[in-house]
Parts: sequence; C-alpha cells; structure tokens
Amino acid sequence: MTTMNKPLSPELVAPAAAPRARAAAGRAGGGSDRGGRTRELILRATQEIIAAHGLSGVSHRAIAARAQVRLSLTSYHFGSLEDLLEASFDAYRGHTQARRAALLAAAESHIAHFLATPPGADKLPAFAAALADTLARYVRAGVVEHRTDLAVECSFLFAWNLPPTLRAKVDAHSRELVQLAAQVFRRIGSRSAEVDSGLLLACIRQLEFTQVSTGEAASVETLRLTLFRLLLGLLMAGDSMPPA
Repeated sequence: MTTMNKPLSPELVAPAAAPRARAAAGRAGGGSDRGGRTRELILRATQEIIAAHGLSGVSHRAIAARAQVRLSLTSYHFGSLEDLLEASFDAYRGHTQARRAALLAAAESHIAHFLATPPGADKLPAFAAALADTLARYVRAGVVEHRTDLAVECSFLFAWNLPPTLRAKVDAHSRELVQLAAQVFRRIGSRSAEVDSGLLLACIRQLEFTQVSTGEAASVETLRLTLFRLLLGLLMAGDSMPPA
C-alpha cells in the first residue's frame, strides 16, 4: 500500500505562526535584545503560573510579580491577557517541538522494522511492545523532566472557556496530534486510523493528566504495560469492523 510506504510527515509537529506574537514583537521595539529578554521573562512567568495554578491564576499583576518586571510591560509587550495566553500556548508548542520530532523519528524506526519483518505470530506483539516502550518513556520524561510544559498543555487542552481565537488554535493542535498518530496506524494497515489514534491519545492524555494533577509519576513499567495492552488490542482488531 502507498500509505504504508510513505514516511511519517514531520510538518505536523511544527508550531504554527503566531500573528499576535509577531505584532507584540513589533511593539517591543523591533525585537531588541532587552525587549526579547523581557518578553521571555514574561512568557516563562506566565507558563509557570499556569503550571502551578491553572489558567484562572493568570493575571497581568501576577505575571509581572513573578517575572519581576514593571506591570505596564506585560501589556506593552503582549497587549491583552488573551494575547498573552495565546503567545504562551505558542511558546509551549515551540518548547516541545524537538520532543515531538524525536518521538516521530522513533515511531518511524519501529514502523520500518515492522514492515520489514516477515509475517509471524509475534510480529504484532513485538511491534506493540517496542512502540509502547517508546511512548512510556516519552510520557515519563514529560512528567519528570518537562512538567511545566506538560502542565501548560493539560491546562489548555482541558479548558472549557477559552477565548474563541485561542480555542481554535488549541483545537487545531489537538487535530494535528490525532493526524500524526493516525499516520502510524495507516502505515501498518489500520482501516480506522483516526479512531485508533483518538483512543491512543485519549489514553496518553489521561495518563499525563493524572500524573500532573496528583504529582505522582508512574513507573515506566506501569506506563509500558498500559500502553502495550491498548496498542496490541488496536493492532489485533486489524480490519475488524462492527456489524451494521
């Protein structure tokens, strides 16, 4: 099949451009070194507040206090609080782009091995085990080493009252992740790639959200077993479809 031989597309892991952020950079005096450093301080403070207190904890005053800058500078560099939240989400996307790209490359390696392996009783379990191990380590690293980024992502993904422009951007990000995971399932012959992708992402998000909200990181072994059982079930379903 053509789809099975087509490498995974890296374009889906690249963050989208941020018009409002570019406009804010213009207000910062053409992106001077001092203005750039101040913007970074403000963005970092915003993300730390989101990670610690959720979106409801974000205010210009709280951000200025955490960033240790004048209150007027948050509005000067980013305009409204909505603009600042949107820029913060874009910054999260940029921070995590390298991790998503590395995960994509690992998945591509597993798929290439799977496609090159002759048919056998252990072919699907071996692929599920390899992919589950990679995903388990990715989830564990997110919780332990990149907790702020992960908490920011969870805050945006599970928010129900985002401004329309930001809601559209977060939803587009979610759709991109679904399409990215769907590529994996298409490459191995799934007839319901987006359904399989949605189930896998729902499981990963629940694992991430539970660990971020409780502060307790699950072991790689526990994560691996959970993901392995899900992946093997999806893979073994193969071409199976529910009766009409």
